[in-house]
Amino acid sequence: MAETVKVAEVRPDAVVFADGTTRPSALTIWSAGFAAPELVAASGLRTDDLGRLLTDETLTSVDDHRLVAADDSAAPSGQPLRMSCQVAGPLGAQAADTLLSRIAGTEPPVLDVGLVGSCVSLGRHAAVRQFARKDDTAQNFHVGGRLGATYKELTCELGVLKIRREARKPGSLRWVKGRRQVTGPVTAAAPATPTRTASPGR
Repeated sequence: MAETVKVAEVRPDAVVFADGTTRPSALTIWSAGFAAPELVAASGLRTDDLGRLLTDETLTSVDDHRLVAADDSAAPSGQPLRMSCQVAGPLGAQAADTLLSRIAGTEPPVLDVGLVGSCVSLGRHAAVRQFARKDDTAQNFHVGGRLGATYKELTCELGVLKIRREARKPGSLRWVKGRRQVTGPVTAAAPATPTRTASPGR
C-alpha cells in the first residue's frame, strides 16, 4: 500500500506515480475529493484545514461581520458538515436568510440541518444507499445493486427539481431539520450589513 504519494498517470492496467514508479492494477478506483476555493485562505481570514471559512452558526465570518459563507465554503463553529449536495443546498439558503436578516436589522436564524445518508454510484446500474441518523452517523440499513442505483438516480433528479423550483419561487427550498450539538461555539464579530459572500466555484 502506498499512502500520501502523488499519481502522475492512470493506465488501463497500471498506476504511475510522480517518481516514475509503476504499479500494476487490475482495477483502479479513481475518487476525487472536495476542496474550498483558495480565495478565502489567501485573504488572511481564518479557515479550517480544507480552506473553508470559519464562521458562527449563522454562517457569518468570525473575523469580519460583513462576510457570509455559503455552501461547502463554510466551517460553522469549526465543525463543518460533510461536503455534499444535501448540505450545500440548505447552507446556501441559510446564507441567503442571514444576508436578508442583516439587511432587515433582525437576528438571523442559526443553522438547522439534518442529514439522511449518502449514496455512492458504482457505474450506471449499481449503487449503494447508506441511511443515516440526522447527525450523520450510519444506521444499520442500506440498499444496493439496481435498487440502490434507482434511489441514487431519483436523488439526483430531485436535486435538480429543487433548484428549478427555487429559481421560480425563491424561499421554497425545504430540507430535513436537525439542530447540531456544537461544542466550543465560535462567536462572530458584531453584526452589520454584509457586503460580500464567499461561495465555492462548481
